[in-house]
Amino acid sequence: MIEAAIEILREDGLHALTLAEVSRRSRVSIGSIYCRVKGKEDLIRAVQGVALAEMEKEFAALVNRVRRRALPLRELVPAIVRELALYLRRHATLLTALMQSGAQDPLVEAAGRKAFQQNALDFRLILLERHAEFRHPEPERAAATCFMVVYGALARYLGLGAAGAADGAREGDWNLLVEDLGWMALAFLVVDLHQMNQSNRKSAR
Repeated sequence: MIEAAIEILREDGLHALTLAEVSRRSRVSIGSIYCRVKGKEDLIRAVQGVALAEMEKEFAALVNRVRRRALPLRELVPAIVRELALYLRRHATLLTALMQSGAQDPLVEAAGRKAFQQNALDFRLILLERHAEFRHPEPERAAATCFMVVYGALARYLGLGAAGAADGAREGDWNLLVEDLGWMALAFLVVDLHQMNQSNRKSAR
């Protein structure tokens, strides 16, 4: 039943999820479904629990694959940005459906926020393993900012969010966006902000 519901959300989004369609795909009677869940809202919560657990394992595994390569920072940042981008694109339809549901259901929203925070933590930690190569004076802040900016740009492109496909979603070249985000994040980490501030003050005189 849950597998059928996940399949529907991945293929067609939240609007397509009905108990009748879940019953048809899973070959579980409506009566049996109601023995397990109270209704569509309860089903979505169950689906989210299973789906996010699987996705969390997937993201942790891809981060560890990158970690095992022991890349220097200049290669690590574009690599982990690319992995995050591909991960979000693979799950874009499902994530959007869960975000739409979360806009109406605080329990779904809270579980989604927790999963987002875990992804952010995994991303930050792998960057901070190379903090000795940072030139930013606040490594923790810099790594967190990299995640938020990269995630925000990717989410906008993919149309993630409670509203679904946002204005401007899918605009531009995906591959170029991912590449540019990797280089932008790297530049933010390695630029000497102290020297830049001094140069700016001299220019302003």
